[in-house]
Amino acid sequence: MNRDVSIFVLIALLSILFGTIASNFLAIGGITPDLLLIVVVAYGLQKGQLHGVLFGFASGLVFDVVSTDVLGSNALVKLLAGYCAGLFHRDDGSVQTTIGSPRFIGVMLGCALIHNAVYSFLYTRPADIPFVAFYLKNGIAAALYTTALALIPFFYASRQREEIY
Repeated sequence: MNRDVSIFVLIALLSILFGTIASNFLAIGGITPDLLLIVVVAYGLQKGQLHGVLFGFASGLVFDVVSTDVLGSNALVKLLAGYCAGLFHRDDGSVQTTIGSPRFIGVMLGCALIHNAVYSFLYTRPADIPFVAFYLKNGIAAALYTTALALIPFFYASRQREEIY
């Protein structure tokens, strides 16, 4: 396993741990960001579709085991996010170039919207709440919040990128 993969695995494990322990502290109006999604999208964007799918599935499955969620639900949606991010993969850069690019934020938002749409579809029961209302609150708002938190690694990586050049 090369150094980049080891770092992504470590960050994914830390985001799972921090996300499950501190999710109440990060919640704004009941909306929580998906820290693991940021890592999966960054990895898929950096390594490509196949690696993004495998990383998304594995990290989502670990998250399902650690959290009280339905086993396999996060594995499915993280797999999909890794695949979507991998569609925008380029072979031309380092981690700093990939994450420090404005393309990362656009891909992050798109993947978060798709991820949350599928996740909302899995959890919406039409008798309880309409899908659109559920997706507006839990899908779009959470995608925007997650993307806003993705600005932290984006600004850090873009700063590192400027120092390299």
